[in-house]
Amino acid sequence: MEYLISIFQKGGPLMYPLLLLGVLSIAIIIERFYSLSYKRIIPPKEIEAIFLYLKEGRLTEAITTAKVHPSLATKIIANVLEFYMSNRKTKEDLELAAEEIARVEIPKLEGYVNLLGAIAAISPLLGFLGTVTGMIQVFEALSLEGLSNPSVLSAGISQALITTAFGLTIAIPSLAAYWYFRSKLSSMIAQLENIINELIYFLSKEEFKNSSSSYQLG
Repeated sequence: MEYLISIFQKGGPLMYPLLLLGVLSIAIIIERFYSLSYKRIIPPKEIEAIFLYLKEGRLTEAITTAKVHPSLATKIIANVLEFYMSNRKTKEDLELAAEEIARVEIPKLEGYVNLLGAIAAISPLLGFLGTVTGMIQVFEALSLEGLSNPSVLSAGISQALITTAFGLTIAIPSLAAYWYFRSKLSSMIAQLENIINELIYFLSKEEFKNSSSSYQLG
């Protein structure tokens, strides 16, 4: 532990913002692994139950199920169904309603992921800045003392190498996690689009309109 602290101190003042970025990156990765699970975003059992209710024309039960089990998918479904119940809308109206809801909700999933990408881009730049400042110290020492004081030279070289290594250590896993989450988000968004398209197609069918109306009247 003392050895690590010693190396950290040799890296100079830029090690502190790099450390902050590293801690933030770890926190985001843990949080996104927890939040971006398919069961939390697109719960299969609840969605299956909603469509079963819809096939029976039981709109109220479908909406209740969507609200009792909150997730991004069920939230969009509930909003589309409520919009539909307010006044039997056309397919185009339902598509617009779904797009408006998705436009608000989906960026909430992407926010922290984009921050992870920013950390992956900034960390090596800070490391490179530490390299530059370390080499400046080396050249200043050479101009003042020549080669008579190798400890000053080694301190500047150590700072240059340590900050670069630390910056890359943060950037590489952050970048890998960023692309992993981006890929997972793309897959989730595609599944959400399929579910909403299926929902809108189902609501637009004449036989569903008739079955849901007769069920509510009965």
